[in-house]
Amino acid sequence: MNNNIKFSAFEYLVSKLCDWYFENNGDNLSNDLSKLKITKLLFFTAAISSNRNEEGLLSIFNNFVALPYGHVESDVYENMDDSVCYSITKNGLILKSRAHINEINLSFEIKMQIDEAISKLKAVNCKLINYKAFDLVDISHKWSSWKMMYSLARKNGKYSMKIPKEMIMTELKTFVI
Repeated sequence: MNNNIKFSAFEYLVSKLCDWYFENNGDNLSNDLSKLKITKLLFFTAAISSNRNEEGLLSIFNNFVALPYGHVESDVYENMDDSVCYSITKNGLILKSRAHINEINLSFEIKMQIDEAISKLKAVNCKLINYKAFDLVDISHKWSSWKMMYSLARKNGKYSMKIPKEMIMTELKTFVI
């Protein structure tokens, strides 16, 4: 997957997460959409879009690794500070430019995939957007893909290991504490 498409998809996904957050919490400037929380929500959004037969958003967000705090899309995480639209910190998110959000260059099909995945996530657990970051970590730690790959990493003296997308596609998905 072209990294430009991946980062445009990430910017669009963050805009939709912000919409969801503000629907539930009002449009005030303070939020807890931190790097960790957005990283977990990105994983859940990609995961819910997939199933045994379809990659869904895992075809775009295709570099998940098992780290101590759960599943992390490594390419996105490493470049999160380069966001054109947002400043995403350890405490929250600040909008840099609304104009850039409206100019995100992304196909209609990918936007629809992201919209549908977030709708599915809302339907499964509408309160997920308000969970604290470490509650989301706890949920991701229930996933067998993380347990298996992180355990393998630790056995090899490492703190991370790539997670094959097929593991995520086929496992039992949970989105509640």
